[in-house]
Amino acid sequence: MGEKIKSTGSELKRRWLAKMPRFFRRFMIVCAIIVATAIGINTMLIVAGATPHEWWTNIYPLLIGVPTGMAIVCKLTVAGGYKDIDPDKLLHNNPLIDEKGE
Repeated sequence: MGEKIKSTGSELKRRWLAKMPRFFRRFMIVCAIIVATAIGINTMLIVAGATPHEWWTNIYPLLIGVPTGMAIVCKLTVAGGYKDIDPDKLLHNNPLIDEKGE
């Protein structure tokens, strides 16, 4: 059990430090901008002493949580992530594909 946790942790660290594909880098930047904007607006409302509307109170946690989760998934996506997997090995061990490869 401990070895499994250790290998999972090292895999997460490797993916976190690895290079991301360009699309995911840009998408992560968009997510960070959304989070920063939401935090900035909410902070300014509090500093100004304004009472936020009910819709803002309802949507604020979503504006923080959803893009943060998406950014983490983008960060864990590795450039060329499946290049080290042999597709022939996957096909031959797949019970849904018959002997002819159909």
